[in-house]
Amino acid sequence: MSVVEQSLGEVIHYLRGITFKPEEKVEPDADDAVVCMRTKNVQEGLDESDLIAVPASLVRRDELYLRAGDILLSSANSWNLVGKVCRVPQLRYKATAGGFISVVRPRENVDSRFLYHWLASPDVQERIRGCARQTTNISNLSVPQFEQLRIPVPPLAEQRRIADILDKADAIRRKRTEAIALTKELLRSAFLEMFGDPVTNPKGWPVKPFAELVSETQLGLVRAAAEQGDDRAYSYVRMNAIRSDGHMDLSNLTRVDASEDEVESSRLMDGDFLFNTRNSRELVGKAAVYHGDGTHLFNNNILRVRFRSGVESDFVSAYWQTSAGQQHLEARKAGTTSVFAIYYKSLATLPVPVPPAHAQAKYADVCAATRKHLRTDEAYVEEADTLFNSLVARAFSGALEASR
Repeated sequence: MSVVEQSLGEVIHYLRGITFKPEEKVEPDADDAVVCMRTKNVQEGLDESDLIAVPASLVRRDELYLRAGDILLSSANSWNLVGKVCRVPQLRYKATAGGFISVVRPRENVDSRFLYHWLASPDVQERIRGCARQTTNISNLSVPQFEQLRIPVPPLAEQRRIADILDKADAIRRKRTEAIALTKELLRSAFLEMFGDPVTNPKGWPVKPFAELVSETQLGLVRAAAEQGDDRAYSYVRMNAIRSDGHMDLSNLTRVDASEDEVESSRLMDGDFLFNTRNSRELVGKAAVYHGDGTHLFNNNILRVRFRSGVESDFVSAYWQTSAGQQHLEARKAGTTSVFAIYYKSLATLPVPVPPAHAQAKYADVCAATRKHLRTDEAYVEEADTLFNSLVARAFSGALEASR
């Protein structure tokens, strides 16, 4: 079997996403609307749960419409998310890509599934991040560097065989991930059952400005990239640890040094509410509650909030994820093309329906039990990820032999 190594630019078409103004957005079901995918839609699979749309007149070339088998690539994001990819399935609507993502379309000699697995592999993801030019908050992919990456290209039949094997292994892995997503969805359902939809507030809870719930706030430590590394003293929580679904991921932290005074003032405690103050428009305002062990410090793009007695951080975090909470946050975003912020002066006025302390405490107990269950499921997923990544490495090194 002959394997030809080619530059990525020889085997793909690279298409940049369209740009548009916020006021140009339309409803996805409007006449002549085209769904516009954003960075938040680029998950392991295409996330179609939160779609926006633009007029078809903004899609000025037919090639910019998404096709089944296209690969969406996050090309402007925080450094650790640049290069994130997902494959486009057969869509029931017209769609295009927004300005912070790009379309990678395979040429005739490359199987779309093979290309996706190659781009998503840990080694290639690291190489893609190496093609990014980093600014203070956002990293932008250098397309010429990206297109110079080298990809092994076996014959199409072999590509499809490899893709079939990886698809099957990936499906097993994703079933475990879907179980975690279902558990989180049940937690959201429990919130609505206990407190009602905050949009209508059917249980008539008193509504208070966010500032009245707060005991203290503090921004984290400023540390440049050169001041971070595995050989430093303390774990350092950056904005990428706060996931957009309201949960935290402490599995990929860097480390920093700090003085005793800095550790005293910036050490996280169980139950701290962490709010991302600066990021892209889509991601600014995400929040989660810290539940961890050991000494964790936090970054200056995160506001740590501690609440008054009788206010549970898990309740506030769940409210953040509701449509009402998201609408109030969206109205408070201010910024430029690439960097947005929500300042505390604006956040302080955000209205929050406040149930009695005993009801919030009961919900916090539900959250604690759910976290315990999730930790077990996540350990299984981590094991499955390790096995899958080993299989991927063998596949693209030529070690994945055909069964005899």
